[in-house]
Amino acid sequence: MRKFRGKAIDHGKHHGKMVYGHLSEWESGSWIDCGTEQESEWVPVDPETVGQFIGIKDGTTDEEWCEDDILTPNPHAKNQELQVICYDIHQGRYKGVPLSAYELNAGNGGWTGFDIKSWQKRIGNVHENPELLAPKEGAEQHETD
Repeated sequence: MRKFRGKAIDHGKHHGKMVYGHLSEWESGSWIDCGTEQESEWVPVDPETVGQFIGIKDGTTDEEWCEDDILTPNPHAKNQELQVICYDIHQGRYKGVPLSAYELNAGNGGWTGFDIKSWQKRIGNVHENPELLAPKEGAEQHETD
């Protein structure tokens, strides 16, 4: 089974936190089972925050990465922007999309990005760390309509 994460919208112990596990979509919304193998614990999640694990782990902490995670730039690339993990529907794979391209293409699924390397570092995600998406002082800003 594929693993996912999403922000819990219940009013229990998980409220407002990211939960990890198996996803199920129902008429009542999106739910993630964050329980154990012995006992299920289905938690309702905000569907806008659901991201799939991409099958790559951080090279130092063994943490699994998801769609919408924010990564440090590839130190060997000319483009030194932070990158957001996105699924490229045209190439059928996950890519590290520079913030400038992410902001311009948000939501259309066609991305110009880079291969993701396990030695990059995950520094957050777009749902819990929106401040990382803010343009830096002096950076070029793009108009969005």
